[in-house]
This record gives sequence, structure tokens and C-alpha cells, in this order.
Amino acid sequence: MDNISKVKKESIEEFSSQPTQERYKKIADEGLWESEKILISKYFKPNSNILDIGCGSGRIAFPLYEIGFKVTGVDITPKMIETAKKVSLSKRMNIDFLTGDATNLNFKDDYFDGTIFANNGWAQIPGKENRQKALNEIYRVLKPGRFFILTAHQRYYSGSYLFLWIKNWIKFYLLKPLGFNIKEIDFGDLFFERNYKIGGISPRQFIHCAGGKEVEAQVIKSGFKLEMKKGMGKLSQEDANFMRGSLSKDFNSLKSPVFYVCLKSIYIS
Repeated sequence: MDNISKVKKESIEEFSSQPTQERYKKIADEGLWESEKILISKYFKPNSNILDIGCGSGRIAFPLYEIGFKVTGVDITPKMIETAKKVSLSKRMNIDFLTGDATNLNFKDDYFDGTIFANNGWAQIPGKENRQKALNEIYRVLKPGRFFILTAHQRYYSGSYLFLWIKNWIKFYLLKPLGFNIKEIDFGDLFFERNYKIGGISPRQFIHCAGGKEVEAQVIKSGFKLEMKKGMGKLSQEDANFMRGSLSKDFNSLKSPVFYVCLKSIYIS
């Protein structure tokens, strides 16, 4: 099994674990962040058809449904979809929650009026080529003239963060070419510990922290026009203060995630 397959498998197993499932049942009731509310109200048309990718237990899907959107939620972890369906049933909400892979979406071309990949879910897809495939698929299923909202962590080189990436650079560019078994697939990959333990051990989860204009380049390559890029604090200082989307208590030095609003331009024949 190659590294990408291993990381993908381990990620699904971690998200399927009982402690994570219990945590996400609670997260389902947290609702939209203020920054998400601002972008959704500006870029999604009322009462339209929205795809929530990496939907987890439904934190985004449920409030979207409550304000009138038709929502479809997709997540690669079957246990997450099971949890989302149970919560949806208890809330008496008619939301389609489906198990699916963002790199191969099972929907027709030009189908959705809006798409959202929230809380760094896109950055938890292992392998740059797979992250590109996901963007290509999101572009394909989105209607022309409509918007895709994306959240991703950016790689910064300051404070204690600098030492983290120096260590990462040595592993990736020096040790890996020498044949050492390095789990990182791309420079910027990070394996962080969760805030809880299973059998006395804190489970580790994968995320890719993009550097410079990496996300913008991939967004444009997929065909999107980058309509807006803003750090969370520029949209909502409250969200930034609460460290919405932070990786774990051990990474509070990481800056808040960045929001990208991507436009699928109208075709011109």
C-alpha cells in the first residue's frame, strides 16, 4: 500500500473512531461560524441547491437547510454519514447525506447552485494530485456563474512555526531522497495529535498546510476564477479569537485558516 492510500485509510479510521464520532455529534449542533454566515449570505442564492463536501456530522448542512437551502452532504467516512443521518432524523430535516469521495463525485455536470468545502476538509485530502482532482470535480458539478467556498490552512514561517517547517523540510528534502521511510507525501504535510486519547494514545490526523500561492494556483488550474481570498480574522474577529478551525491545542500558534471564494465563469460560445 502506498503512502497516499495508507494516510487515506488511517484518516477514515480515525474519523470513524468512537471518541471522534461522539465529538462530531456535538459539533453537529454548533452551527455556522460568523465568517461562514457572511460568505454564504453574499455568494449563495437563497433557496438554491447546495453541495456540502466533507460534511462530517452536518454542522454546515443543518443550518443551511434551516434557512431554506436544498442540501446534499457528502463525506468519505461512512461512520460520519451514519451519524449525520441519525442527527438529521432527530431534527426532522430532509437532507441527503451520501458516502462519497471528493475526487470522484457521483453527480451530473453543472448540477449544484453552490458548493462548500468547510473547515479545512480539502486540506485533509492526501496528495497534491488528489487535491487537484477534487477541485476539478467541484468545478464540474457546479453550475456556471455560481460560487464555491473553500477553507484551507496556509503555511507560515514565523515563531515556533518556523522550527516546525525546518524539521519538515529536512525530512522531506534530505531524508526521504536517502531512502528513509517518510510518511509525508508533499512538503507542507502535517500529522497532528488530537485533543483526546484512545487506549492511552492520542490519535494522529493528517492535514496539508499550503504554501504561498499554492491554493490559488490549484483553484485557477481547475478552471475557477478566484473571486476572494481572506483570512478568517478579516471576516470575523470573533471566529479568529475562538480559533475556529485550529488543528489542536498543540497548534494554537497556527494562524486562522484562509477562505477562498471561487467563481465558475459563465460559458461563452
